[in-house]
Amino acid sequence: MAHLTKILKHSLHALFPNFCVTCQTHIKSNDALCEHCLNDLRLFDLSKHANLLHRPDICDAFPDCHFDHLIACAWYEAPMKQWLKQLKFSDKQYYKIALQQVIYLQLQHAKAVNESWPDEFIIMPLHNKRFIKRGYNQVSQTWLPVLKAMNLVVTEPLVKQKATIAQSSLSKAKRIKNMRNAFMCQANLQGKSVAIIDDVMTSGATLNAATDELKKAGAKHVWAMLTCLTPLGEP
Repeated sequence: MAHLTKILKHSLHALFPNFCVTCQTHIKSNDALCEHCLNDLRLFDLSKHANLLHRPDICDAFPDCHFDHLIACAWYEAPMKQWLKQLKFSDKQYYKIALQQVIYLQLQHAKAVNESWPDEFIIMPLHNKRFIKRGYNQVSQTWLPVLKAMNLVVTEPLVKQKATIAQSSLSKAKRIKNMRNAFMCQANLQGKSVAIIDDVMTSGATLNAATDELKKAGAKHVWAMLTCLTPLGEP
């Protein structure tokens, strides 16, 4: 049976070949990026800054972070920006695989260069109204398969209890106000190190609000893990 499955897989791949989303090179069916395009992406060098809060330009861009440790894949710019937008707003599933490849690569690097590591990983929740309207959580789509592949503990103690308006339309001050009392933690995290995961950080208001609730629940150390950071000067 295993032999027949392998033959069927190879046959389907021959009939419906897979191509790199960037250079259109023929690649194996489980990927969306070829090795060359993946390595050519402008990703953060975590070997130089295992905690990106210690990188001067990022420290200047986000001076009031409530979380203790920051890991991200790249700046929110092409092509990552387009992939995230196409997945988030148009549910273009083929970009999900490309993003997963990037996340897996960076998360492996992060684990290798950090002496400590979170006990639990928490994906940023959506409010029920937003989830029903969209039908999916794009952060879960990209991060959850990677976390499971790395055998990391994923929990769901955080609930989005307030239906906030879209942060992208607000100033920094209004973003902070918008996120006030937005989250509730339903678990005791006493003494634990936890990671909160999101796709893009612009002002940090959402992550700060989530971090505050996790620390109220007893978390001793909160990591923020992100797909992208918004570059300096962008709203």
